[in-house]
Amino acid sequence: MESEDLWRAALHDFNNLLTSLQGVLDLSDPRLPLDLRNRARLEATLEDGKTLIHMARSLALGRNTDAGLVPWAEWQAGLQARLEPMAGLYRCPIQILDDGAGTAAWPAPPLQDWALAFTRQILPWAAPGPLLIEARVEAEAWVLTWLGDAPLPLAFKAESAAESPRNLAAHWLKHMMGHLNLSIEEQPTGLVARMVRPCVS
Repeated sequence: MESEDLWRAALHDFNNLLTSLQGVLDLSDPRLPLDLRNRARLEATLEDGKTLIHMARSLALGRNTDAGLVPWAEWQAGLQARLEPMAGLYRCPIQILDDGAGTAAWPAPPLQDWALAFTRQILPWAAPGPLLIEARVEAEAWVLTWLGDAPLPLAFKAESAAESPRNLAAHWLKHMMGHLNLSIEEQPTGLVARMVRPCVS
């Protein structure tokens, strides 16, 4: 990724972040403490900011977190907890379904980070939901399927690369696909991501 592209993406996303913070303030009575809804919006926006900083650092410095394997139940619970603020913000319930996922350990945290960021990209189209994410293990891959008819974001369609949104999340998601040996495609059931499992001798 060119440094100019990174700067443009960072400025674009942090401008949106500041707009979100301003929106929380505009919808709040300055004489009163934040209500539960606006507090949740503020917390989710601040978490988005931390995520953007992590993505920018990763793209600028080329530092990627290596994956370790954890039991499925731990992987699922960790991702579900991180999805909850986002689900509340968009008023779109998100549920992770076990379709045979518990037969193997799962890579964490990079695949959780990727799944979280990808869900954020499609959530506006999935709301009001519920959005169901189905997980299973195949002989050669860990597989996640975002069930439903949410479209694949433009950034993942090679034929429309010139029209792709210039944001950090899209750049980071595509960068991490190469690092994780992960692919994504549209299927009749939904959007399917496959991360290749290492060969077991």
